[in-house]
Amino acid sequence: MFKMKASLIFAVIAALAVALAGFMKDVRFVTIALRSVAGFLTAGVAAYLVLFLLEAKKIVNFNVDEVSLPENEAAEPEMTEETSGAETAAEEDGRQEGEEAQEIQPEEAEGGFQPLNAQSLKHMETPPGS
Repeated sequence: MFKMKASLIFAVIAALAVALAGFMKDVRFVTIALRSVAGFLTAGVAAYLVLFLLEAKKIVNFNVDEVSLPENEAAEPEMTEETSGAETAAEEDGRQEGEEAQEIQPEEAEGGFQPLNAQSLKHMETPPGS
């Protein structure tokens, strides 16, 4: 379905470009219409063939519905309202404890990160004479 939509979009753009070029050169309307139809069909078929070849060579997969999860991943258990509430509360408690631990020991943060405080900031002074 994606290939058809993409081909249609390319075909319409090509037809509009051909028509615009014809109007700019003061060509008869019948000539513009025939050339636009020819450009529409040519661009549509060419775009579809390119997308078809990309998919056939397995360079790109346009069929998202056919994509499956790896077999080695375990399926997640279904959550009921009771278990989801308990797990959510446990996750929030874990996050609160982690946040408190970071606030207590900011010197031991990873990567040498130092939180900002009022004493470490450079304060700008107004230039003299202003």
